[in-house]
Amino acid sequence: MKLDGRVIALTGASGNLGHATANALLERGASLLLLDRHPDRMREAWGPAIDAGRAQAFAVDLSDEASAVKALGDGIAKAGRFDGLVCTVGGYKFATTGETAWTDFAAMLDVNLKTTVACTRAALPALAARGGGAIVHVASLAALAGSTGHAAYSAAKAAVLRFTESVADDVKGQGIRVNAILPGTIDTPQNRAWMTKEQVDVAIDPAAIADVIAFLLSDDARAVTGASIKITGRQ
Repeated sequence: MKLDGRVIALTGASGNLGHATANALLERGASLLLLDRHPDRMREAWGPAIDAGRAQAFAVDLSDEASAVKALGDGIAKAGRFDGLVCTVGGYKFATTGETAWTDFAAMLDVNLKTTVACTRAALPALAARGGGAIVHVASLAALAGSTGHAAYSAAKAAVLRFTESVADDVKGQGIRVNAILPGTIDTPQNRAWMTKEQVDVAIDPAAIADVIAFLLSDDARAVTGASIKITGRQ
């Protein structure tokens, strides 16, 4: 799964999954366009890669499509090529339906769906111009079935999944592959704060998820598009 010379845009670069994904892509030879709201965190995490010319960092509100288009365009112009996009930005809040106001639904849609839509729409023209590429969206197992406390989150991630499938069908004739991953509960400090020991034992290592993302970006997945891939480990 080599990605030598490829330029990949990565949203949510300072998050847990974003950090693991950046590591996986850099290890496989890719250069990165890092898109995130937190410039200090990107510099702290990826300073050596930035200084070595392997990464560019852009502080940007990814829910604003115009800002996403500008940041991505600036990065592509400097890099001289563009091969793929990974959307790891997302958010979660546990609340029952009765505790969930419409503003809570809107917030979940903004951070999970709107950012994915904005960045995907920003990336498509550049990928089409080069004759193809790959996009990976991060949905969730919660996209497949709702459960207590997940009304807003499940609805938002289900929207991401349906969006992925629709975009994949839209652009399949342009050589652009679009896929979604559906992780279970990820092993992060935030999740460990509420998980039992048994849950921690089966939580999914972000690096394992990043390996799947790297596969989907690579030529090894050249025949895969419109797929939704469950990543559940031992859960």
